[in-house]
Amino acid sequence: MAMKDTDSVAPTVASNVVSMRGAQSEPGQSRRSGSVTLPPPVVAVRDKAKALLMDHTKQVFAKVDDSLFAMAEKAHGQEEQDGLFRALRLLRVERRRLVERFADALEQGFQVREISADEEDPYSADNLSLVHNDDLEQLVAVDTMVANAKRDFAEPLTEITLRLNTLLSVKIYDKNNPLGPDAICDAFIEASRALDLHIRARLTLLKKFEQMVMLNLGKVYQQCNDLFIEQGVLPSLKQQRRAARQQRPAPRPQQPAGSASTAQGDQGGSQPGAYAGHGLMPLGSGAAPMAPQDLLSHLGALQSHLPESYGDGEVQLLNVNSMLQERLVEVRQSAALAKMDSDIIKLVEMLFSFILEDRNLAEPIKSQLGRLQLPLLKVAIADKSFFSKGGHPARKLLNELADACTGWQAKDNYEKDPLYKKIGEVVARVLAEFDQDINIFSTLLESFREFIERERKRAQRLEQRIVDEADGKAKTKAARARVAAVMDALMAERDLPPVVSEWLEKVWANMLFLTCIKEGTESESWSRDVRTARDLVWSVHAPMPESRKQLLGLLPTLQGRLKAGVEAVSLNSFEARRMFAGLKEIYRERFALAQRLLEERSRQVEQEARAMAAEAASQAPVEDEAESAPQPPVREEPVEPVVELPQMEELEQAVAEVELQPDAVIREEIPETDTHWQQTFRLAQGSWFELKRGEEEQFRCRLAAVIKDIDQFIFVNRNGAKVAEFTRAELAIALRKGELMSMDDGMLFERALQSVIGTVRQSRGEMR
Repeated sequence: MAMKDTDSVAPTVASNVVSMRGAQSEPGQSRRSGSVTLPPPVVAVRDKAKALLMDHTKQVFAKVDDSLFAMAEKAHGQEEQDGLFRALRLLRVERRRLVERFADALEQGFQVREISADEEDPYSADNLSLVHNDDLEQLVAVDTMVANAKRDFAEPLTEITLRLNTLLSVKIYDKNNPLGPDAICDAFIEASRALDLHIRARLTLLKKFEQMVMLNLGKVYQQCNDLFIEQGVLPSLKQQRRAARQQRPAPRPQQPAGSASTAQGDQGGSQPGAYAGHGLMPLGSGAAPMAPQDLLSHLGALQSHLPESYGDGEVQLLNVNSMLQERLVEVRQSAALAKMDSDIIKLVEMLFSFILEDRNLAEPIKSQLGRLQLPLLKVAIADKSFFSKGGHPARKLLNELADACTGWQAKDNYEKDPLYKKIGEVVARVLAEFDQDINIFSTLLESFREFIERERKRAQRLEQRIVDEADGKAKTKAARARVAAVMDALMAERDLPPVVSEWLEKVWANMLFLTCIKEGTESESWSRDVRTARDLVWSVHAPMPESRKQLLGLLPTLQGRLKAGVEAVSLNSFEARRMFAGLKEIYRERFALAQRLLEERSRQVEQEARAMAAEAASQAPVEDEAESAPQPPVREEPVEPVVELPQMEELEQAVAEVELQPDAVIREEIPETDTHWQQTFRLAQGSWFELKRGEEEQFRCRLAAVIKDIDQFIFVNRNGAKVAEFTRAELAIALRKGELMSMDDGMLFERALQSVIGTVRQSRGEMR
């Protein structure tokens, strides 16, 4: 239950006031512009009440402190826990100022305002536009708090009203009584308005105020009345009112039809002409308001006569007032609806109007859920926490039924569908068994959840096979693309011996593929196998004789890795021997080349030494003819070109940059700033959508999985069967064209509440 704007609970009493104080303020108080002197008895009672209410309010914070600490320890998330602890600290710091503001607001309430007799009740359902944060639950909680106090303390409150009415020049009603539950509750809300509290903390504060202050108003009122009596204000009022009740004449018999007083007839007269006067009367017409228990009894009778189902899945919103009218006429009674009961009836009708228009639900399901209107109305009338308690079993059952039916579609012979039959059974049991014991909703909820769990497990098995198959295809495609990237980087534009190319293509490409599938490209095994491929290419291009020693050290390890690769890919043993023999011949040639180059370099060194010696000898007087004889030229071995190979970091980068293009990609350009393209990154797995294909084909589907390797989105129906798959680009375009539309998330009852309040605010805004 949200509570962001504390001033949304009720309008402040201090607005539009008519000052009752004169130029002289009572001693110890500051003057206020335009104020008048209150009569001494009113001042005494005001100060007494203020002191008592402040004492009770101070006790609120000790209770809130304990509750918030316990709630914070059990908080579900870090954000909620931090918010509760912040609220705990803030209330500890601000409690004194809050009590002072509360006292000031109470005092300000004695500047009693004039109100018209037809002024609207700010707590009624018609005034839901006061709730600025589109949340009804706080309004209902406060409404319930005030209504309970008015009911429980009606007699002492009436006496205070009458006594104030004799002392003040302004007419005092329940609505403008400065000591009424409305004014006291409003003063506390006004005092706590500026506190930036977490939602749960604010609700807890309000609940503790109800427990410590509002439930103790009887004692406060009693002491205020006693003080009035001491001051000589209507000291015999209680006895006079008791005597008046005893002397009240009995109700007159019902007059014949057509009489001017027919509409105000008895509750069940048997005269023939009384029939026309029976039914639902306007409040204030003289007919007594119907007691809650009587209203529940009439609603129960109406509930038992509801049809088992509506023909052809017809959706029908019940007109409860009209049904009550017919019911009262039938039983020959007349009564009015209490204001709160009337408001609840209107509110429940608005909620079910939203439910029956919700596009998430198929028409036959709406028809079934619509039959719950009367039972839930009975719940709301009997249990005022229905609107303020999110975990109420009746609300949970309705939400669970709607959630299970989100993806359900009415096909031929849908009456035989297991889910539809189960929904019908649940609704039928509510209608047949629910009177006033809400435990039936918990029982049915548990049974329905067991049914849904079995249904979902069957769907999940099929769905998992589909997702696993798609995921396997995606991983295979991704692995082949990444292996190809490694092979291209090592083999492109390089003259490799045929047997080395064969090793890379037949053995090591498959080895890399298996490693990528099993362990991924971030694993040590993948890095080792990529390094093996690079070492193989380097081994046939290593510059000789400089790399001779390094190659001699590498070959035993390389041979072991190649043998492991042969076994891993199950290469034919004959092929393996042939390919190993081919490699052996290459390495024999490489080492022979290295030997020749070393010998040639040795001869060159020897020849250069001789040349230097001959040059030195030519300067001697006697030359050795043998030594001065010309030497044969040294044969020069060709110098191998140096082949540059990519480093491991470059190979890893090539793999990371692989972009997997789906087979059937839409070529339409979609900029990254496109809102529908961005929306594809925010879609939550499990979300429901409405998919349109052509003019006629339309069905519901759920996002089952996002295959990240190829950016593919898999959609299934409620049975787990695949109905569509999109690439990211295809999905963005489908969203843009309205071919795929997301369905509303969230619980049905909560969405209905939000919609009702928004609708009321809009309609009242247009009226103004």
